[in-house]
Amino acid sequence: MSASAALTRDILVNPGAKTRKKVARPKPLTESAERKVTSPAAKTARSDTRTTAQKVSRRKTRTSQILRDILAKNPDVTEFTVEQIVNSIGETSFGTSLMFFAIPEVVPIPVPGLAAIVVIPTAVISAQMALGHPQIKLPKFILKKTVPRRALAAAIRAILPFLEKAEKVAKPRWKWATTPLAKRLLGLFIFILALSIAFPMPGFNMPQAISTFIIALGLTEDDGMLIAAGVVAGLASMALLGGAVFGLFSLFGLGFGARP
Repeated sequence: MSASAALTRDILVNPGAKTRKKVARPKPLTESAERKVTSPAAKTARSDTRTTAQKVSRRKTRTSQILRDILAKNPDVTEFTVEQIVNSIGETSFGTSLMFFAIPEVVPIPVPGLAAIVVIPTAVISAQMALGHPQIKLPKFILKKTVPRRALAAAIRAILPFLEKAEKVAKPRWKWATTPLAKRLLGLFIFILALSIAFPMPGFNMPQAISTFIIALGLTEDDGMLIAAGVVAGLASMALLGGAVFGLFSLFGLGFGARP
């Protein structure tokens, strides 16, 4: 009996019977199929998650935290060498290093043992920055110099309130001020400021150090507006120093067109 004849017989014997169709079970989706049916909302969520992760990974450690970590991660150190401090900051962190070495002349309290290591490191770091060096390399005699923990802690505690407030308002802007060429020019300018700090004029060192600190903070935060403010302050401080030197020489009748 053929298949068609058997089917006709079944229908005649049981008219209410319906032909059964084989129902195919849904196959599990493969990875490629899942990608195709992923909803736009899920894709957006994944994209947002990746973007957030990238932002977190790119976020820089703030300078205030770096300064805290110098003390927190070395609880048993009673005297820090300059080499230990530079290694804690990072050999490629020109901005943070310049900020640190400017602190002794910025804070309004005397910090014994720390003011002696301001000019040479600042001059060397800024010169290397002007030359486009990728890493900081200080002379060995500077790296071996030590700073008492108490003096370092006093300097960090004194600068942190101002630094934390500045970090809250600092943000990336005026990108032209942080280009490689601009950084070289800033290195040259800070080098000149370092030489002026070394000039033996009591009371005139702080303005140059503050200018260096502001420029370095702008470099660290990629804030061109801060950098510009630091440059303006630096020019004003050097003009003030030049006026003081001119007045001093004129007072004693030395040079500057003085009559014999």
